Amino acid sequence: MLPQLVKKVVANNPKKLANLIDLVNLPSTLRDFVGQSQISRLGCFTRVWSYIKANNLQDSNNKNVVNCDEKLKRILLGRFQVELAELPALIKLHFPKEPK
Repeated sequence: MLPQLVKKVVANNPKKLANLIDLVNLPSTLRDFVGQSQISRLGCFTRVWSYIKANNLQDSNNKNVVNCDEKLKRILLGRFQVELAELPALIKLHFPKEPK
């Protein structure tokens, strides 16, 4: 069930939802991390979040910060720490812009 705000955004601009769920050919760095040649932005974010949780990469003092290991650093621009709020934007950089 989608939250009311998400339903409103999708109803007003269905392209936003399409950009999240359309399959895209991945660049090699992201392909190695995800293990697939095609995935949606939403699917990719879910895989990254699962990896962070499975490897206990959230900072123990501040759960809003992720301490990147070598594998995660490759896809997050080589950064040692990343705020959770920055994750979607950093992942989005790997996906090509849709031509207008």
